[in-house]
Amino acid sequence: MMNNLSVHYFLISFTGTEKIELKVDGSDWDSRDSGNADRSRQNRPSVYGKRYGVAMSNAETVRQRWKMRRRLSDLKVKLCDVTLILAVSGLILAMLDVEFTATRVLEAYVNIEDLSFILRITAIVTTIALLFFLLFYHFIDTKIQLVETGTSNWRVGITSERVLNTLLEVAICAICPIPETGFVAWPQLSAIAEKTRQYVNIPISVLLTLPMFLRFFIVCRYMVLHSSQHQDTATRTIASLNHIAVDFRFVLKSEMYERPLFVLSIASLLFWCVVSWMLTQCERYAYPSISGFQHFADYLWFEIITFFSIGYGDVQVSTYCGRGLAMLTAIVGTLFSSTLIALISRKLILTTCEKRVNHIIAENNITNEHKNAAACVLQNTWRTVLRNRDYDKTNTRRNQQRLAKSQRMLLCSVLTFRKTRWKLRMQMEDEDDYFTARRAFNETEDRLQKVRQRQSQLDGKISTLFENVEALTQAVMARKCYLRQ
Repeated sequence: MMNNLSVHYFLISFTGTEKIELKVDGSDWDSRDSGNADRSRQNRPSVYGKRYGVAMSNAETVRQRWKMRRRLSDLKVKLCDVTLILAVSGLILAMLDVEFTATRVLEAYVNIEDLSFILRITAIVTTIALLFFLLFYHFIDTKIQLVETGTSNWRVGITSERVLNTLLEVAICAICPIPETGFVAWPQLSAIAEKTRQYVNIPISVLLTLPMFLRFFIVCRYMVLHSSQHQDTATRTIASLNHIAVDFRFVLKSEMYERPLFVLSIASLLFWCVVSWMLTQCERYAYPSISGFQHFADYLWFEIITFFSIGYGDVQVSTYCGRGLAMLTAIVGTLFSSTLIALISRKLILTTCEKRVNHIIAENNITNEHKNAAACVLQNTWRTVLRNRDYDKTNTRRNQQRLAKSQRMLLCSVLTFRKTRWKLRMQMEDEDDYFTARRAFNETEDRLQKVRQRQSQLDGKISTLFENVEALTQAVMARKCYLRQ
């Protein structure tokens, strides 16, 4: 066992990019004596000091902290699931209340006012439960950050940004229809001057239902917590080391990169349905004679046409709410269209391997054309020489025409040869770094192969020369011995 061993542990925060240095002094955590434990406890940095992080006493402390973080993370995911269920339940109850109150399809079976009161009270109960679990979720999220930083001071986890985000989420989720809220006068817009001064009465419960769709931010949080990037520990660690937060923006970019058409299609369909229903609620009270389903179908058509910036003008909006939603649809549609064009352009771009294949094919074709053009130049040169000899022997009109024809063909073949040579040169200049490096490597390898062959030949010649010198030396020595005798 080594003594005076200093071990550094880096705990990566999975909810951010912070890095905490945990320093442990000693040779063995489990076999540390009390003296070393007291010494490490004295040398432990304070959370209120200049250093960031706390020292771990032994391996069991690290293990317990990891288990605590794992348990809190699982609880955080469960709380996100519960808040999503409560948010969607409250939204569905509010939508049912609005539809039953406007269409009165169940008026023959139940009292619409009593049914509306029950639905609104249930929506209020789900909203209260949603607020409780939402605050509990942020409490657990703060506790996870305290566990990651290794401190018990709650002021470390409570920041102004976290407080503002929590208050904003609570304000959004607290919106829900309330019983006996009455009506509000809604101005009706029209191209006719007499109708621009008219007002229609819209229930306040409808206006309170429309902002409830902002609860879909919980869907984004659900996507992040249940994504493969967040659930995979290795991915979160690599992202933290690269100073990348595994948030909704990162998850959305990853999904758009892997499945762009699927993500855009689902998002577009959801946006069309939601905004069409909101337009129906904004416009249906201005035209009470039209049924709700016809309103929804017309404004679904209006949404699709406005989304792609076409606008036939057959369906119009006559309220400020409808105009606001129409502007929102135009802006979102422009963004989606631009994103779709960019994705299609990226899909049409050839990959590096495909570019290399096409480059090799084009280079081979141009090389063959260059060889054929060179061969044609030689053929036409030889024919011109033959026709010139025939013309020198017999100066006739026919030989003169043949000579002129062969000269024209020679000139055309020379021009073709120059064009193919220029194409080959341009193809060589347009090649990427891979082919350049590959060609340089092949040329270097060929030269080295020639050097090795010459070296082998030189070694053989030197060996032969050495053998000849040895034989000559032995012959001279034998001759000297013979002469002495």
